[in-house]
Amino acid sequence: MTFFLLLLGTAFGSVTDDLSTAANQELDEAARMQAFNKLVLDWSNQRPTLEQIVADPQHDARERWVVVRVIGQTNDPAAGAVLLELLDDPMPAMRAGAASALGDLGDKKHAEAIGALLQDDAMFVRAAAADALGAIGAESSAAALEAALKNSSNYYRGSSLWVRTHYVSALGAIGSESSIPALVLCFDDKDDAVVDASLVALRAIVGYDFAEGRTKSEHIEAWRRWVASDR
Repeated sequence: MTFFLLLLGTAFGSVTDDLSTAANQELDEAARMQAFNKLVLDWSNQRPTLEQIVADPQHDARERWVVVRVIGQTNDPAAGAVLLELLDDPMPAMRAGAASALGDLGDKKHAEAIGALLQDDAMFVRAAAADALGAIGAESSAAALEAALKNSSNYYRGSSLWVRTHYVSALGAIGSESSIPALVLCFDDKDDAVVDASLVALRAIVGYDFAEGRTKSEHIEAWRRWVASDR
């Protein structure tokens, strides 16, 4: 019995040591990544401990965030349940981390829950949600992304905010032809970054573009003609 308790204590110490190392920003990246990868590889053995840590709002926030990202790398379908609960965490960084980790897991059944974060108060959470939806690739997410692209919360005093390019890029990553009209409308956007992102997204969806030998405005007009044609 004494031996078993000693062994258990050693294992717990090891996982907490690895977590502390992975979360320590004062260490070099190689050391942190080595510890992070150990946590990923040992997930099946250390899952109860790590889930307890990530569910504890009083635990060190940086370590909780690392656990979230570890979960995203485990390829464990059952781990999604833990991340879904964190989409409502009071800390924006945890919500963003959970969305990104769910994107890493890539399960389309989580798309609707992630999509709700497109209306989050924190802009970087909205961006993380968009990136996650792009990674998952569920066509059902396209409508929410198109709506977010037009939502007034993504403008400030009439000016486009940087998060809108994430919505466009996510639409390109999803690859649904139903999003082509919305992306073509982006050609009239006042934000050049959105216009540029829409050109990239259209190429991702269609598989080619009309850029060769054309100026940017000519390229855009070529897309307009293509959309207007019978294709």
